[in-house]
Amino acid sequence: MLETPQRILIVKLGSIGDIVHTLPVLRTLRSRFPKAFIAWAVEEKLADLLYGNADLDEVIIISTKRWRKNLNLATFSEVMETVRNLREKSFDIVLDFQGLIKSGVVSFLTGAKSRAGFSRGDCREKANALFTNRKARPFIKTGHVVDKNLSLLKKFQIEKFETEFSLKASPEAEASVNHFCDNHADFFQKPIAAVNPGVGFPTKQWALDRFAKIADRVFRELNLNILLTWGPGEKEKVEEIASQMKEKCLIAPPTTILESIALYEKLDLFIGGDTGPLHICAALGVPTVSIFGPTDPGRNGAYGPGHTTAFKKLSCSFCYKRKCPTQNECMIELKEEEVFEAILKNNYNASVKPNSKKGTI
Repeated sequence: MLETPQRILIVKLGSIGDIVHTLPVLRTLRSRFPKAFIAWAVEEKLADLLYGNADLDEVIIISTKRWRKNLNLATFSEVMETVRNLREKSFDIVLDFQGLIKSGVVSFLTGAKSRAGFSRGDCREKANALFTNRKARPFIKTGHVVDKNLSLLKKFQIEKFETEFSLKASPEAEASVNHFCDNHADFFQKPIAAVNPGVGFPTKQWALDRFAKIADRVFRELNLNILLTWGPGEKEKVEEIASQMKEKCLIAPPTTILESIALYEKLDLFIGGDTGPLHICAALGVPTVSIFGPTDPGRNGAYGPGHTTAFKKLSCSFCYKRKCPTQNECMIELKEEEVFEAILKNNYNASVKPNSKKGTI
């Protein structure tokens, strides 16, 4: 392994949470190798998470999802151009943090002699290990994925890690969000709690009527205004919550990734499940209360201090299944009172705004 690599590629294609959880790797690499050329290969629709990142020299778009949906000569030409671009960069080191077959293929196609990745047992798809020739030591199963990602850097003889998360909104996104806030100036005069019912797959879903009850209690007992936030395909969920609430709330407008970052920066508290917005808020220094069921909060929860989690530990907990054979008991048995207790344990203080040094923990 080169002691001082000159050209480094990070391969982390998605999702939102996965990319956020890899940002400390980038910060650590830049701190350790300040003069190196560092690039990041990422899926097209998630590239905005890397917008304006001072530690990056280049973002390389890998459009695997679009390519699979449009198999034609134009797509083939674009794929070949992407491969040529990867090879022309002449990377010394490629680090695959995704652990999938597709990320392994991307790493291999760079032509880099040193391709670092996780051990076979730590890969999400075990065949990924065929594409890397430098393996991290097996990682403890109870460790957080941020620490797992950082452990791969030990291949560089790096032992000191930077646990900073750099996220930045564009001026256009900030202007759009500020316009929304100006139109609801009275609402934003008070501290804001976001309630987000979105999930990546059905077994993570907590009941919408329970979200409504929690939102009402946060409004009444903690004196926070309630902002219902949502992502693509989730507007009906927040409309259902709003219809069941007894207290006033505000539904956020549709937002891009950059607009979401700008909006979440204005929050004082985030309440939601294991989903991308949770990890964006944690990266921005916003206190969070998260609701977990099939996924392990110790591994996939908000990273760092200032965060609490509500979950019901059962014999089948943390199965990571997208379909539950027992009617989703881990979510059904988690009651509103238990979630509200987690909110109270968060030590949220309405008189203290979130960490003004955004993007660090």
